[in-house]
Amino acid sequence: MLHTSRNLLKTPYYVSRYLASGLKQRVLESNSPLDLRRKALENTARHSREILGALNVQIHTKFCRENLFERSYFMVCNHMSYLDILILSTVRPAVFVTSVEMEKTFFLGDLAKLGGSFFVDRINRRKMKNEVAALKQLMAEGFDVFLFPEGTSTNGQEILPFKKSLFRVPKETHSPILPICLKYKSIDGEPFTLKNCDKICWYGDMAFAPHFLQIMKTKEIVVELEYLNPLESSDFNTHGELAEAVEAAIRQAYQDL
Repeated sequence: MLHTSRNLLKTPYYVSRYLASGLKQRVLESNSPLDLRRKALENTARHSREILGALNVQIHTKFCRENLFERSYFMVCNHMSYLDILILSTVRPAVFVTSVEMEKTFFLGDLAKLGGSFFVDRINRRKMKNEVAALKQLMAEGFDVFLFPEGTSTNGQEILPFKKSLFRVPKETHSPILPICLKYKSIDGEPFTLKNCDKICWYGDMAFAPHFLQIMKTKEIVVELEYLNPLESSDFNTHGELAEAVEAAIRQAYQDL
């Protein structure tokens, strides 16, 4: 109970610091849209470390090689929780691609906007051409772009088939793709399983507030991030083939972990 109370004090404090810093940048600082987005990504990375520290989230990171981030990437990862974004941001700030539904979600939408996210309409396919063009421009400006290609979060028991449409971005910009495998290993010293996964995973029709309070009750979360070998988009004939190769790499790594 004491631990939960401490989390309920510390975590909202760090979240409020993130919100205040992000709002200050938007309202008081005169920056170009690109500079504003860069500062938003840096702000998200900095405060993500504070929030995860308050929650005692232990991140074990494995890189396929040294000096991996000498290039910009179209990064791709499996997805289970809103914690994923905080975890990934601590390693490499990037523009997260998420849905317009998330943009409209109470509180989480505000956090995403302040974090420099890019919102896509997964229902109205007529907008896809413009969304791909905008993402291509972001990559041309030197931003890393980050996609959760399952299109939704899961309970971590399996990886869903990847949605392929946004893989047009790296294929048409000839950008390298960096597959990342994220796996929660334990919760409060117990292995991550179907029995306890709902303490971390946020999926389906789960309400945010009760789930967030559930996370406040955890004492330690251990997660493993594996950065796999980058793939060159030019090695594939179509964006569909590229998506399938990335999915296979992440799926295999998830099984191995």
